[in-house]
Amino acid sequence: MTRTGKIARLPQALRDELNQRLQDGRKGVELVQWLNGLPEVQAILAAQFQGQPISPVNLTEWKQGGYPAWQREQAKREGLALFVEDSRRLLGLGQDDLAGHMARFLSVNMALELQRLDAMPDGPEKSKTWREMLGSLVLLRRGNFQGERLVLEREKIGLRREWHKKEREAEFWQWSQQPENRGKILQSLLTPEQNKEEIERRKAETQRKMKDALGIE
Repeated sequence: MTRTGKIARLPQALRDELNQRLQDGRKGVELVQWLNGLPEVQAILAAQFQGQPISPVNLTEWKQGGYPAWQREQAKREGLALFVEDSRRLLGLGQDDLAGHMARFLSVNMALELQRLDAMPDGPEKSKTWREMLGSLVLLRRGNFQGERLVLEREKIGLRREWHKKEREAEFWQWSQQPENRGKILQSLLTPEQNKEEIERRKAETQRKMKDALGIE
């Protein structure tokens, strides 16, 4: 919305400085005197407002319109600055982390839009904007729930995989303890020379056991 008041016609730098002083809690009388004492302000008032000075009423109107708009813009810029700063880490984020980061960014911007909506006068335009905001909030929440559900599902899948892995390991070790399978394992792991030595060792071990059983020395 284009503003046409005396303060709105001032240069951007002056408006920003005024807004900053308002944010710092400076008194209205002091601000009016400061503005009317500036040569550049006097030149604008003489050229566009027949030299009429800025009044406390003009400042009040600005505090109800231009100043809140500046506050919202500052908040949005700060949010965007934080987003850009955080985005430097995005190359190292996974897809899920990136989606969560974007959801937080959207939440911040929607909160700023809700502030703007609250400042709007009641009427059809406010009602329409409110319905649109509600729809966006529903979609955002639905996306959050969907993301949380996916995380839970992946955790469940991870637990099932871990359980199956341990189950397979237990089955393998049970299988490997059987004599006929131990030979297969050793045969696949040993070199031909080592296999030959292992066969001779087993043969000797078998003969020793038979002699022990028969009492032969």
